[in-house]
Amino acid sequence: MRIVITVLSLLVLVAGISAAAPEERALCAVCVLNGESEPEKVVASRAYNGVTQHFCSEKCAGAFDLDPAAYVFAPGPAPKAAFVSLSGDSLEIGAAGRVTLVDFWATWCKPCVKSMPALDALHREFRERGADVVGVAIDTGRDRAKKVRKFAEKNGAGYPIALDREEAPMWEAYRVKVLPTVFLIDRDGTIVKRWTGEVDVEDVRSSLEALLREGEPVE
Repeated sequence: MRIVITVLSLLVLVAGISAAAPEERALCAVCVLNGESEPEKVVASRAYNGVTQHFCSEKCAGAFDLDPAAYVFAPGPAPKAAFVSLSGDSLEIGAAGRVTLVDFWATWCKPCVKSMPALDALHREFRERGADVVGVAIDTGRDRAKKVRKFAEKNGAGYPIALDREEAPMWEAYRVKVLPTVFLIDRDGTIVKRWTGEVDVEDVRSSLEALLREGEPVE
């Protein structure tokens, strides 16, 4: 009798384990912005614009609550700003007329450095077709202009670079949370795509090519 009861107990236990819901895993909407590509255990969730976003911690959920639009990209008007580049040229970001690729970066950001030569190649390849690559350095401090200029020259950034404003900086207007963050702005001044963290340069190139083709005459 004891043997029968033990066997039945084991069967009930096994059945309970197999019937238990599997641990829910998903990409964390905050961590993915920092380059995380593996699903994580879901600790919290939020509904935003009709879509459920998942988070690996309450800390990430709290960060999302403070500025959800920064973590869920949607096309929209690009904030406008006028700058003077390090070389003294006037730069206008977000204005209609040309396709613009805006790279927010800093001298202390390693992935930013890695993408600079590729962004410079894109600038040289596409500028005659109506696209500009513009870097916006968010470095702060009294000697930042000298530091950024020297750094850009050393790392092959021949495209125009401006220093972000120290008061009401543009990185805040663009809701930049990680570096680098690259925005693609179309001819109408609309942000159509965003890349964060280590940039997939080939994807950037393909997106630029497709956007420029839309405005070119059909032969």
